[in-house]
Amino acid sequence: MEKDIIGQSLADLRKKKKIGLRQLARMAQVSPASLVAIEKGTTSPTLATLNKILKAMDSNFNEFFSDQLPDPQIPVFHANTMRSLNDAHREYTLLFPKRAGMRFEMVLETISHSEENVEWETHDCDLGGVVLSGQQATLEIADMGKWNLAKGDAYYIPAGSKHRLVNSGKRPLKQITVVSPPKY
Repeated sequence: MEKDIIGQSLADLRKKKKIGLRQLARMAQVSPASLVAIEKGTTSPTLATLNKILKAMDSNFNEFFSDQLPDPQIPVFHANTMRSLNDAHREYTLLFPKRAGMRFEMVLETISHSEENVEWETHDCDLGGVVLSGQQATLEIADMGKWNLAKGDAYYIPAGSKHRLVNSGKRPLKQITVVSPPKY
């Protein structure tokens, strides 16, 4: 989705939910000026910021980027139907579509080299991941510690834990992330 379409879609969702711009900015913990720039399409939010804005409006990536619900009887999800979204440092491919009855969601993440200014994230769900490729990354969970990760390493982050993952290698890091319960 282009940044002007994302901005307009966020503005439409905000108005549909009857939330004022300043109120949403407070709820999402972003500046009102940043929210205005995003809604006008003059800037693109990072995926972490977009997630905070959507969460503040009781929404999520799958719901926001979903066009239609798939047939609930088909257990296979072909790559050409998967939705991808990205910012300057990350790309998310939503492996499962929004669908009733799903007990978890899976995301294929590609994270670029990003030694500095990696945003902290907090989720209201448990998160697990496994590194598929790349060199070295660092997982940091506030008040718990810091760990180096390499190909094949897995991790678990309990709901509510402030965390960030930094790719300190020169090549992109690919990982699968599992979210439970699903956010849709």
